[in-house]
Amino acid sequence: MAEQLDLNHGYYYQFLNPSQKNCYDELLLHMRQFETQFTLNPVSSSDYLVANRAVLDDHPELWWADTPARYQFNLAGKVTSHTFLQLKGNEKQLTQTIARIAQEVLDKASQLRDDWQKALFFHDYIVLKTSFNSGRDTDGYSDQNLSSVFLAGNSVCAGYSRAFQLLCRSAGIECVYVTGKAVKNRTSIQHAWNLARINGNWTWIDCTWDDLQLGKGMESAEHDYFCLNDTWISKEHPIPKTLETGNAKARLAIQFPPVTPLQMEYYHVNGIYFETYNANAVYASVQAQEKTGRIRLRFGSTAEWKKAVQDIVYRNNLTANAGLRITLDEVMCVLRIDKIA
Repeated sequence: MAEQLDLNHGYYYQFLNPSQKNCYDELLLHMRQFETQFTLNPVSSSDYLVANRAVLDDHPELWWADTPARYQFNLAGKVTSHTFLQLKGNEKQLTQTIARIAQEVLDKASQLRDDWQKALFFHDYIVLKTSFNSGRDTDGYSDQNLSSVFLAGNSVCAGYSRAFQLLCRSAGIECVYVTGKAVKNRTSIQHAWNLARINGNWTWIDCTWDDLQLGKGMESAEHDYFCLNDTWISKEHPIPKTLETGNAKARLAIQFPPVTPLQMEYYHVNGIYFETYNANAVYASVQAQEKTGRIRLRFGSTAEWKKAVQDIVYRNNLTANAGLRITLDEVMCVLRIDKIA
């Protein structure tokens, strides 16, 4: 069931030193009041940068505050003030609009029986509502925060992940915004995803990579990255050990709890995960899904996945069928077959 969360101190707060915690609390107090300029108790620049990053990554509702700012020093070299540089003056009004939209989603989710279903509902809402839109300001809303999801419907990984974090935490589900390097198609990229505590168990979720881009403006809502354990998420998302601020001298050492169970993983829950390739069991699943025009299968290893692909796809020459779209993901051991005509 949902927890009673500490809405003042998110996940990263626990790793801060006393000076950073004091600065964190000060920043949070001023930002919650939408102050554009404020003084701080003197703090070192490294502690200030770490505290500021922790506040922003712990509090997605402060979406507007993750913008360029200037900080000033006293004669002792300590940071004593924070000034936002690019605010538009409508941040409070937009925050209220986002809160109303989010509350509509939360009201619908409140009818669901447990946190897993609620998290799935939030995941699907974001994926279906949002188009991946790399590198552009989305209708005036930065794609690096959740306003681009709720107000524009176009975003990148930062927006997807912060929107998911906001909905989960508002529903009493602890959720962490995670950033680091990820590997897709053998290319390393900067990425954001989530760690959530669902029904008492921590699990990994990546809404962005479940918004599958098919080309020609087509997208597909998937669940390949919904409730993964460490083994599966680490195939493409190395688990970070530091919270980065953009300054090599201001890093925060962090750690995430071990995630070993796979029972909450979407394919497991829906009976379409197969640790080994059993032709009879798999074909029974294919037949059951076939009438929907959408077949999804995951296997416990690349070797077992290859057996399935050979037997189902190549032996039946499915790639030659113009009425089918075949998607093969060897890394995540997923086979997708969609009827398109």
